[in-house]
Order: sequence, then structure tokens, then C-alpha cells
Amino acid sequence: MGAWGVAIFSDDLASDIRGDFRELIGDGLTPSEATDRLKAEYASSLDDPDEMPVFWIALALAQWKLGRLEENTKKMALQVIDDGTDLARWDDAKDRAKRETVLAKTRSELLSASPPAKRVPRTIRESNDWQIGETIGFQLLTGRWTMFRVIGHHTDKGGRFAVCELLNWVGETLPTQELIAELQITKENTPRGLSQFIFQEPRKKRERERVVRMGYSTTPQQTLGGYTALVWPRVDNQLKEIFGLH
Repeated sequence: MGAWGVAIFSDDLASDIRGDFRELIGDGLTPSEATDRLKAEYASSLDDPDEMPVFWIALALAQWKLGRLEENTKKMALQVIDDGTDLARWDDAKDRAKRETVLAKTRSELLSASPPAKRVPRTIRESNDWQIGETIGFQLLTGRWTMFRVIGHHTDKGGRFAVCELLNWVGETLPTQELIAELQITKENTPRGLSQFIFQEPRKKRERERVVRMGYSTTPQQTLGGYTALVWPRVDNQLKEIFGLH
């Protein structure tokens, strides 16, 4: 079901819809345009009897909280609240009773005056332009350097990210191009054997200074697939936990 609680947004689908609606408004779409976009993207959910009520209730409440509740969205949400469609998926009597209370509160909010329209900032998305095969120097907190090589890109709603493999190098200085071409990749020392990762480019100046584009390329040693993600501010801890680097 994807729900971990009875609250409206204690549900994977509901949470995604809220986030997506907010992003679309931040991108400059009108509430009507954003709603149409979501209806198209979540068409399969609208055809699912369990997910359809979640879609309309989550969208209506997200719109209401941002001061952008559309009349048709409100109508659809009130319908699935009033006819019991949403409650059909709650088998446990206690959870069902709690959900009824949540729905009653939500219904009351949707029928009340919406808050003033809130400004929604545009979501900053990654736009990585590193090339496949490009080598990247990364300075560890010890001051020593290690090397990444770009093997592809991952694109999602957050933007475009480089996917890298870690080269078997830790040194006081950056290696030469000739040496890099001979380096093997480093893998996680577990049966899982992770060997590639999304690298989120840093935004803070002191962190950006630790990343150096070497200006030349070497051939990746693997194809894209089965990667994890390194994210700031946990990059150093993740490199230590996964690959033993410090």
C-alpha cells in the first residue's frame, strides 16, 4: 500500500504528489497546468481503486495548503472521502477509525477558506556536464587525493548527475594521465561489491575547491548499473564506510 501511517502524507504516493505539485508550481505552471501534468504522470494510479483516492486527497490538500485549491480537485477529494472509497483499503479497525478522524479533519480544511497563496521557489536542479571517461580529482579530509572517473549519468526530477567509478589511488598529489590510465577500480569489500556511485556536485565554496576536473579522459572499466549515491554533507563518511577511504 505504501503507507506507513494514517496521516494523509504518511504514504509514498501522497508524499510524491505533494512534492511534484509544489515543484511544478515553483517551475511557473498554473494550478490547472500542474494538475493536468500530474493526472497524466499518475494515470496508472488514477486507474487503481486503492491509489485513486490517495491521489485526489493528497493533491487537494497540497493545493489547499499552498492557497491554490482548484474546484474540481476539491470536488473529487470530497467525493472519495464522503463515499468511503478511501477507507476501503484500511482493514485494521483501529487504523480505519484513525483514518476516519484524519479524513474528517481534511474535509473540514478543504471546505474552509484556503490560506493566502504562498510563494513557491523554483527547485534548483543538478545539471552536471562532466563527460563520460572524464577523470575527477577529489581531496579527502586528510588532504590526500583520490580519483573518480565518469561512467555515465543519472537523470531524475532532481536533475542530471554524474555516475562515477572510484579509481584505486590515494596520494599526496594528483596522478599523471599515464598513471590514471593504468589504475584499476576500487570496489566495496563486501559481497555486495559496490563500485559506482552518483556524485552530487558540492555547492559550498570550500567543498567545490576539493573537486578538480583533470581535463582528460580515460576509458571506463564498467558499464552503468547498480550504483549508490554520495550526497553532501555525507560524502566523506560514505567514502570511508563503503570504500574505506579516509
